[in-house]
Amino acid sequence: MGNVIKERSRIAVLTRLAAVLVLIWSVIGIAPAAGHARPQAAAPWPIIDARCAPITPEGLVGYGCHKLSVYLQEARIDLRYNRPPKTTDKLYTNVRGNYAIAQLQDGKYIIGYSDGLKHAEARLIDQMQGKAPRIEFDPKTGKVSYQPAKASPIKEGYSEIEPCKNSCDRDLKNAKVRDKFTYSHRWNAKPGEDEKALRDRTNNRNTGAKQVAVQTLLKTRQTGPILPKTPEELAKGSAVSKAVGKQLGPIRPGGIDFSSVQLRYVTDGGGSTGDTYSFETATTPGQESKDGTVQIYDADEALNTWMTVESARFWVNLNPSQPDKVIDEYLGRTAVGRIMLDADLELKRAWTRFQDPKTAVGLEYWNRMTGLDGACIRQWIVPKTATIREEGDRLYILDAPLEVKAEAFDFTIPGNPDFTCPANPEPSMAVYRDLLLPELNKAVNEAAGFKDLRRVYISRVAAEWYRARMAADGRAAEAGIDSNDVSTLEREDDWSPTDVFNQYVKEISATTYELPNGVKVTAGGVDFTQPVKTTKLSDTRFKEEHATLPTTVDKSLTAVTKTPDEKQAYLGGTDEIPEFVVLKAATPRPGGGDGGGGGLPVTGASIFTIAAAGILLVLIGVVALWHTRRVRWVVKK
Repeated sequence: MGNVIKERSRIAVLTRLAAVLVLIWSVIGIAPAAGHARPQAAAPWPIIDARCAPITPEGLVGYGCHKLSVYLQEARIDLRYNRPPKTTDKLYTNVRGNYAIAQLQDGKYIIGYSDGLKHAEARLIDQMQGKAPRIEFDPKTGKVSYQPAKASPIKEGYSEIEPCKNSCDRDLKNAKVRDKFTYSHRWNAKPGEDEKALRDRTNNRNTGAKQVAVQTLLKTRQTGPILPKTPEELAKGSAVSKAVGKQLGPIRPGGIDFSSVQLRYVTDGGGSTGDTYSFETATTPGQESKDGTVQIYDADEALNTWMTVESARFWVNLNPSQPDKVIDEYLGRTAVGRIMLDADLELKRAWTRFQDPKTAVGLEYWNRMTGLDGACIRQWIVPKTATIREEGDRLYILDAPLEVKAEAFDFTIPGNPDFTCPANPEPSMAVYRDLLLPELNKAVNEAAGFKDLRRVYISRVAAEWYRARMAADGRAAEAGIDSNDVSTLEREDDWSPTDVFNQYVKEISATTYELPNGVKVTAGGVDFTQPVKTTKLSDTRFKEEHATLPTTVDKSLTAVTKTPDEKQAYLGGTDEIPEFVVLKAATPRPGGGDGGGGGLPVTGASIFTIAAAGILLVLIGVVALWHTRRVRWVVKK
């Protein structure tokens, strides 16, 4: 009997130790679950980094910081790396474009994309209403596929960039789903905020937060939060923002017309480092400096437009007989398109002004036109050969002149059936070419009315250089070359090409002179569709004619720098690409397949599962203690 009691004493010691360990484990097991359970009421899945903050009241959420944004990341990766060979479907090819995702009430996930014709959000609405085939994403496989159209309300949605005010935001509100959408990158300026600067920080080709985050995703192929290493990373800014800061800074030199800036120097970082830009502008000694903020951003936006839109679409046309062919549909949505069409109207007005008999040229024109039948004339603006200097990854744009072309052209005028063009226009055309054409050529290259056109055209020269380099080393597709995705280049104003055309037709009939023949109407446009012709300056000529330019440009990257003769000034900067990091998500599918729910970082286990396990361990511990007490009672007895 004594031997039995001694045996049970050893068991009692071991059991006590086990009971203590079980109790300690049960307490440790419950504590973390309770700690992580608290924030789950405010966030759909655990905050795994301090910079991945919860969704703000405005709908802003870190890129890859909640379920829908991670699903969209997975969809992006599938579309990029599993796209059909030689496909032209913009769903697959718009690498730099904006994408959006929504969960429908029926549990399915659908994808929208921007391509210049429609915004990503508009495509989601079409699918929600059953007006277009679904583009479904399957969270279980990570695959995107086309499926038959079927209507179902949107339960929640997410877009990479904040829905734009002039179309996306309005469309979502009309569909009564705007309050269901979140986004990661801001687009709409708040009162007192610089709209151009905000959009540069968001979508700059090299340094924009959205662009860098997406490129990081496609490079690493790791989903989850993709954030700058520090908030200060994004504040470093692009070359364009730096140039703006210099001309607004307290130490800027006086007497400079920054509103006349033109992009004159660029470098190509090859995708691994940032590009460098420097702008040239005129000095105005003795006068106040003029702000060029908008013009600097416009020059950069023009550069991106020329690279995004196909070259064959670089035309505008004010022809009274063609009210339906005023401007290309993609180009017409951009500031570049507005500038080109406005310049065409200014060309027609300048032609009319030069005929004014109160001017010396106009009086001579009408004297020589006596007895002639006049002419209907088509005139249009085209680029002349640009002069450049190329040194490795550097490009100097030394001259980029424009030219006015003219020819006799028959057309009709809407609402004027009696109008006919003269049968023999050549004698009048000879007078026109001799007297008026030189004045027009001088105007397009020097007059203030064509300043914006000259600015965007010089950006076109830089864009052609980038195009050629990117095509040569395989970067063109990734850079969005010829994608026609102007969704983040769209104007936010109420300007309409139709209004310009109507104004032109109105002015045709409104301007008359007292001398014979009246004023003759014109048609034409601006044609930048042809490849840019360039002549490269030799080493000898560059050193002879622009010996100090490299030094001036280099200095301009840190401060506004005047040329030695002080007739021009340069300002610029170098892109500093922010370094984004991929923070590993809690689980491959944060929050579970189709549901919400939390999960612990590291384990990903459900909070309720952890709590249940803890309770079970406590019960086991109680039973073990009861058994220990029973053994001790037997021994004493």
